[in-house]
Amino acid sequence: MKTNLHVLRFTLISAGLLLALQACGGAPPVTPPVTAIIGAAGGTLSTSSGAKVVIPPGALSDNITIGIEQSSIGAPPLPGGFTTVGQMFAFTPHGTTFAAPVTITLPFNPASVPAGGTPQLYKDNAQKQWEPVVG
Repeated sequence: MKTNLHVLRFTLISAGLLLALQACGGAPPVTPPVTAIIGAAGGTLSTSSGAKVVIPPGALSDNITIGIEQSSIGAPPLPGGFTTVGQMFAFTPHGTTFAAPVTITLPFNPASVPAGGTPQLYKDNAQKQWEPVVG
């Protein structure tokens, strides 16, 4: 299975009240980006806020600088009827293909999920549209 990083800007959103979000143009990064060079041996990169990516051995064939940034810069507007229940993160470099699945962890407060709502992970695609992350 291959995972493509060109669409890995994630946010957790759930059905509920529409939230006016700074996604149109975005807000400055909350914390500085975190980066690490990860290669064929795999590795883990995490932020102080709890966002993390785990790349298993063999997922990459060359050394690549992987980054995580807590930011909504460049993200499309939030769809109507949705509200965020976690921060928005950009995982880079966009366009990276992995030879094995990677694991991404995103922090959120379960108490922020509206009553009766179910959290769902969304990402923006190359057409700048939100789509649910399956699996």
